[in-house]
Amino acid sequence: MDMSTSPQTDPSPANSSGEDRRGLVKGLLAAAIGGFVALFPFFPGLLVLTSPLRKNRKTGGQMIRITTLGALAGSDSPRRFQVIAGRRDAWNKFSPEPIAGVYLAPQGEGNPPRAFSVTCPHLGCAVDYNGDTGEYQCPCHTSAFAADGQTLYGPSPRGLDELAVEIRGEDEVWIDYKRFEVGKSKQIEIPS
Repeated sequence: MDMSTSPQTDPSPANSSGEDRRGLVKGLLAAAIGGFVALFPFFPGLLVLTSPLRKNRKTGGQMIRITTLGALAGSDSPRRFQVIAGRRDAWNKFSPEPIAGVYLAPQGEGNPPRAFSVTCPHLGCAVDYNGDTGEYQCPCHTSAFAADGQTLYGPSPRGLDELAVEIRGEDEVWIDYKRFEVGKSKQIEIPS
């Protein structure tokens, strides 16, 4: 028998590749729709989980007790105090701990002290009070500030940040603690 004259058969039918492609497209489309439907209940859960991150952060400080007037008595020089407060992030609340520092400058009998943040408005270094010169001085970049917080010299774009003071009860000194952006000529409060 001569093999050259007999008809040859193609093992793969012509229609088979077209149907395979359509089947693949149908399968991918079904998987995409199924995946979308399966993810639909996931989104509300994600919204609930991330809701603390989307809450508006408040501006305005918080009133924090610093010391008593008695602790300031007997000196005309500013004294440095720690600001101790609890912190809260999106999910956690932390117990009170030191979060910053302030200088309380006595203003004479019967007047509340003035409060200045220890944070230098230039780059955020901690300023020191020099009793010999009566100046607040930044040891990092040589900015100096007068007793009233105004810039005397140096690269600081503004004076020390003054914080509101309130006397509660007989002699408790409370401050309205706020943080401000450094390196800016105007006070821009950082939301807490």
